[in-house]
This record gives sequence, structure tokens and C-alpha cells, in this order.
Amino acid sequence: MHFKIYHNFIFSLIFILFLGSHHAQFQLNGGASTLSCKCYQLTPDVNNIAGSVWNIYQIDLNQPFDFAFTVNLGCNNFSQWVGADGMVFGLQPISTSIGSAGGQMGLGGVVPSLGVYIDTYQNTAHGDPFNDHISINLNGDVIHNTANNLAGPYDLGEVENCNYEPLRITWNPSTTLMTVYYNNIQVLTYTGDIVNTVFGGNPMVYWGFTASTGGASNFHQFCLDVPDVSIDTTNMITEAETCDLINGSISGIAINGGITPYQWTWNGNSSINLDTANLEGGTYQLNVTDGMGCTTNTTITVNDIAAPEIDTANLLLSNEDCGQDNGSIQQIGISSNANTITYYWNGVVSDSLNLYDLSEGSYQLIVIDNNNCSDTLNLNIVDTNYHQIDIGYSALVLEADEPIDFYETSTDSSTVWFWTFGDDSTSVLNEPTHTYSYAGIYTICLVASNQYGCSDTACVDIELEPAEIIIPNIFTPNGDLVNDKFEIQGINDRFGIRIFNRWGNLLFEEKPYLNQWDGINNNGSLLNNGTYYYILTNEIDEVKRNGSFMLVK
Repeated sequence: MHFKIYHNFIFSLIFILFLGSHHAQFQLNGGASTLSCKCYQLTPDVNNIAGSVWNIYQIDLNQPFDFAFTVNLGCNNFSQWVGADGMVFGLQPISTSIGSAGGQMGLGGVVPSLGVYIDTYQNTAHGDPFNDHISINLNGDVIHNTANNLAGPYDLGEVENCNYEPLRITWNPSTTLMTVYYNNIQVLTYTGDIVNTVFGGNPMVYWGFTASTGGASNFHQFCLDVPDVSIDTTNMITEAETCDLINGSISGIAINGGITPYQWTWNGNSSINLDTANLEGGTYQLNVTDGMGCTTNTTITVNDIAAPEIDTANLLLSNEDCGQDNGSIQQIGISSNANTITYYWNGVVSDSLNLYDLSEGSYQLIVIDNNNCSDTLNLNIVDTNYHQIDIGYSALVLEADEPIDFYETSTDSSTVWFWTFGDDSTSVLNEPTHTYSYAGIYTICLVASNQYGCSDTACVDIELEPAEIIIPNIFTPNGDLVNDKFEIQGINDRFGIRIFNRWGNLLFEEKPYLNQWDGINNNGSLLNNGTYYYILTNEIDEVKRNGSFMLVK
């Protein structure tokens, strides 16, 4: 059973004929039934029954057609009167529900109409030949000796042979020629302007088949002689999904055979385009249905080139401790089928997935395979026991001989302290007080530790001004324990003193001066009352004072 397309113009016609729901191209009436997607039975082998199958879409007779079918007129062929009655290929503009009226093979009484009649019952009154025969007739009239008989009858012999025989009917509007072939033999031709003479100028008609039985019977069947619809994957291209990007595709598939229009589904989902994209890796079933409802399918596999996957199931992440750059990242796994994988830690190529000696911060791992597929992991290293300190201090004035209070500030509480004051003095107190003997710049440092043993060091520089020097202008070394010593305020052991009388004689000298002079000169004698002179010097700090005082016993 083959539907032979003899001319290119048939393709446009077929599209018109079968446009619409792929299960609704034909209207079945009476005893008609569906045998397959391409084949129909008009009548069963039952007496007094009629049936018809009409295409629900009209054709334009201003356009050519070339129809090819196979027909089966049944098996009852014992004599010219045993099988009956025959079948008709008809054209009519009225309706798809007609065809059972009258007794002329299901087209009787249909006006206007044109039919190609295959008659398997001899009615001598109709001018029938002895054998089965074929003719072209108008308006359901099967009598051959009237003007409605346009061509034939042509003697076919016995066609009730249980076989499917080829039937081809062509129409050329340019030449107004209709040609009928049976069993691949040209049996009938008719030339005439059927659009105007038969259908009153209306070129739009339905086409179909009718059949009937009476006192005698046969089954009547026809098939559209078309190749089976098929899926051609010769030029098919499948692109694998890569990098888990849902970027697979299938293209280059062709649909052959059957009747257009084709409809298809991918994995049960309708699609406008046969080519399909944005696919995951996997198996896809293509189901194709042609204009007759015939189906075919194929299964296509889209490969999956998966991206590498970073596996953190066994990740061992150790945070930094005490700011010692001792964090680490270990036991990262990689799942991949790629040939090569490159690792990047914070944008730098690495030969290892493990990192050691890490400080607090963010770490990004990117793995890229030879397919340019990648995966990314972001991790953070923190310093859970980090200890950070700073030094503070307070004083009334920043001068030598003035006490200064020191203290520390920290992100958490310190438990151990060690202070160095820059003058060889130390302390282990939390908030020590220290007094400097000399002016100058001193570097104070604190090393402090928290409860976890994390330590930090902080240092600060302070500058001390010299203390204010106050020198007495009267001195009373009389043994009353009041003002018995020549005490100078604001000096330290860097100062030396010399005492002179009015004639410039040196009476006393001491370096360093310890504020213990009691008026005794260098000879061991107590000086007499009078006015004396001093020179106070500190060569290290470049300090010099001179003046006079009165000694009164």
C-alpha cells in the first residue's frame, strides 16, 4: 500500500487536504470504519448497507491534484451477481455527511457530484458490461447510456479478488484533463471544464469514497498510497550538555513520508520546532504524527559532559589560632570525568587542593576542567583566639619625677602582663604606675596574653619634659631640722653643684648633687652667715642655673 506522489504540486495540495487535527481529516458515515491510520473500510460484507469517508477539507479544482490509493473490492467473485455493489471516488461541494443516499454505490442523489465508479455488479439495464468495470459519471447516475456518463465503462475483469489494487486519479485544470489509472493502467480520460459545467463555477469541493451493498454484498476498503512516515537521523547532530548548563541540543532531523502537516512531541511535550535546544543530558523520545494520524518514534541520547564537583563531605578546616598563620584547608574532594583539572586558589594556579599556614581571611577555590567547566567553593578562615592589645596612659603632666599611670586595652581580657618602661624598669601589674627620673623620649612596651595563651605586643613612645627646678634663696643650717639641707627641687643625679663666696673662691662641690649639703665647706668648716653663690649644671641635658642665696645660722 503506497501513496505515490507523481508531481511536485501534490505537496501543496496535500497540505491543504490534511491541515487540522491529525485524527480528524475524514468524516466517516454509515457503515464506514477505520482500519489503520491510512486505511478505511466503507462497508463490511453485509447486505443493504452504505458508507462513506469524506475529507473534511475542501480542495480547489483550479489547482491540479494527483491522488493515489489502493482499493480492495472484497472477495465475493463467484459470478457477476454475487459481489456487490462497488465503490466510488467522488467530488462534491455539499457536505461531508452525505454519501448514503440512493443506491448508486452511496453517491446516488448527490447533485452536483462527479464520481469515478468501480462497479462490481452487472446491471444490464444500466448498460453494464459483463465484468467488473469503471467509469466517470455525474450526479450519482450510473447509467452508461446517458449524458451523465462522461467516460467508460472500462472492463476491468474480476477485481473482487481480495487484493488491494492501485487506483490513481489526476486532474490538470490547465488542460481540463482528468485521467484514471487502475492497476497501473490508464483506463479512463475525460476532458472538460468541470468547475463550470459540473459545479457551476465553484472550484471548492470535498473529495472522498462511498460504497454500498444490496441483496449481494462485499466489503469495500481503500488506503491512501503514501510512504510510511519516518524519522531520518542521517544528518542529525547532537550536542552534549556541558558544565551542567542545560545547553545540549538536537538538530538536523528530517521527517519523510506520510502526509503533512507533521506534529511531534519530545518526551510527550509538544514543540513548534523539530530542532530542540537547552537540553539536559539524558534520553529523549521523539514521537511524530503525520496528517493521517500515522505515528513513528525514535529515541535519542544527549550526552552529559558534567562539570567538576567540589566535594566538601570530608572537608577539614582549621582556623588560625592566636594570629600565628596556622590555619589550614584539607581533604577537599573533586568529582569529575575530565582528563585534566586545574586548581585556582584566590586566582592563583595551585598544584594542591590543600592549603596550610593560613591567616585569617577569605579563600576561594575554582576548579576548571579541560572542557572549560568549573565549580567554585568559598571558605573563610577566622582567628578564634586572636588577642589584640593597645597601651593607654594618663598623667597630670608629662615631666620627669611625675607619676604616670599605664593601662592596656584589648579585644578580650588579658590574664598576664609584662611591661617595659624604656628605662630598664619593668612591671607585671595590670595597671602599673611609673615615675621617670629624667626627661626624654621613652618607649613603653606591653606583652599581654589571654586565657588561651594568645599574646600580643604593643608599644608607645612618650616624651617627658624636664621637671621644674626650684632653688632656695635662703639656707638655715642651724640643726633645727628645718631647712638644714640646701634642697633643690626638680633635679636628678645628672646635676652637679658648686658653691662660691663673694670673692669667687670655691667652697663646696658635689656631682651628682644629692641635696645633702649642710653648709660645711670642703675644709669641713661651717660657713659663716652671708651671701653665697651657686652654679648648677647638667651637662647631659645641657641645663645650667646660677644665682645666690643667703646662709643664716
